[in-house]
Amino acid sequence: MWGEHRDHEHTSPKNIVNAALTLLICAPSVLWVLGTRRKCDDLSSADSLECTLYRRHPNALLHLLFFANVSLGFWVVGLIQKSFWLIDPYWTLFPPLAVLFYATRYESEDSSQLRVAALLLVVWSLRLTYSYFRRERWKFGEREDWRYTDMARKWGGHWWWMSFFAVGLAQQFMLCPLVYPFYVITARAEPWSFWDTAATFGSAIGIGISWAADGQLHEYCKTPKGKKAPVLSTGLWRYSRHPNYVGEQIWWWSLALFGLRRDWWAVSGALINSLVLAHVTTLTEDHMLSTWTRTRIKEYRKYAKVTPAWVIKFNDS
Repeated sequence: MWGEHRDHEHTSPKNIVNAALTLLICAPSVLWVLGTRRKCDDLSSADSLECTLYRRHPNALLHLLFFANVSLGFWVVGLIQKSFWLIDPYWTLFPPLAVLFYATRYESEDSSQLRVAALLLVVWSLRLTYSYFRRERWKFGEREDWRYTDMARKWGGHWWWMSFFAVGLAQQFMLCPLVYPFYVITARAEPWSFWDTAATFGSAIGIGISWAADGQLHEYCKTPKGKKAPVLSTGLWRYSRHPNYVGEQIWWWSLALFGLRRDWWAVSGALINSLVLAHVTTLTEDHMLSTWTRTRIKEYRKYAKVTPAWVIKFNDS
């Protein structure tokens, strides 16, 4: 019966519509880039404004496309659906799309860094996408991030316009800078170096840590309540309260190494991500401690006293 019910949920009109929305919502930007690329190959159009942006100012164009298609477009969809769930899967889907955008401009460049970094990014995206939809039980748009729900409750009638800044625009300054290393790589190819080797191994380690941590958390969550400990404190979770976050940090900082020796601002996305994730870690723990049972909270506080939040202790929650 449970399996039949689950299959019914997966084929429900809502799930089908949201799945199609996930796949097609960025089609306007993709089609625009493909059309612009063809247009700019024509010498008579090479000096047009859009070709100038496409060839000479790709980051500015990336931000413009993100603003129109994601910051504004996702926000409108969220208002219509009364749920801002759509941004979550695009944390895994946007980076590969952005790299394809950069790569279309430099197809003649023979860059081993680009090929290796892009392959690692695909692996990272597949891993995180799989983990996300496994957590969501393979349903699209079933729920939104609890932080948005809390903000909607807090701001009430003002949430409809404040959500544009908190959900839509905020993503622009967190997601776009993360892919800057790929712009740096595609803009100037250089011989493979020690730093590229370090970036490759670091990126792979980060992906591996996140994969293992998410797998351990998934196994813990699906274990019946009476058969599991109040707090997950085994495996990687014995050494960090958020080892999946640790893996993500290692991944993004290692990826930034591919571009660091070319331009220092290639690390700006990793820096912003670290600052945001530090705040998110505190919010997540505060949320857990405000919703769990007293027994579980007591056990978590004991666990937190001997286990760092990431790899160093930066709060005492």
